[in-house]
Amino acid sequence: MTTAAWYLLKSQSLWARWFNVLHLPFTGWHLSYIVIGACLADSVNLPLLGWTLLAFFLGMGIGAHCFDLFKGDPLKLGLNPRALILVGGLGLILATGVGLWQILLGSVQLELILVLPVGLILALGYGLEWKGLHGDWQFALWWAGFPLIVSYLAQGLDFTWALIPVLIFALTSATAQRVLSTKARYLRRRVSESELYLREWNANENEFLYGKRYDKMWILEPLDHSLAWLSLTMLTLALGVLVWRMT
Repeated sequence: MTTAAWYLLKSQSLWARWFNVLHLPFTGWHLSYIVIGACLADSVNLPLLGWTLLAFFLGMGIGAHCFDLFKGDPLKLGLNPRALILVGGLGLILATGVGLWQILLGSVQLELILVLPVGLILALGYGLEWKGLHGDWQFALWWAGFPLIVSYLAQGLDFTWALIPVLIFALTSATAQRVLSTKARYLRRRVSESELYLREWNANENEFLYGKRYDKMWILEPLDHSLAWLSLTMLTLALGVLVWRMT
């Protein structure tokens, strides 16, 4: 059997297993939406952007991922359930605290206080697979659309039409991630071995050539490579947009 994910640290040390909880390439991918959303605002408050990134990292990267392990442990991390509750709960509490602190400081509009309970519900609901809160379209909305909009609104409540196409970009790119990762997870975690037999058509001779056989890794490789390159692409895009706004 292949490993459960292409980005896992192979060490079985406790620190490595906790690090793998983060699903770091995908967490970075979804944090990039926060940077892009903030950069749509008329002016970018860098400290506020940093706090927004921290809040979503704590709530999504740590909190939601910890509670997700209560619906199965496909990565074979074997972490203590009580520790997962403690770390996941602490992540959500700290994320909420960061948001509340920024509102009390006046850095964020008071109206955004509604984001805090919504974020808690989405993190718990998706991770624990509550009915209606877990699925393909929910993934795109919760982990791409929601952080992008919240980050934009945190910088100011003025509306810009640029938000609409960028929001569509966030939703479609997150959907692409979901499609690729769902197929890759199926091949890695549920298929022990497979064989694909392909015969090429020779148009000049009007006949089939001899066929070739390919194994599971041949099928899996473009999925993993696409996810890895897209993760890097999203981070690079976010950095590029941020640098452009700062110059």
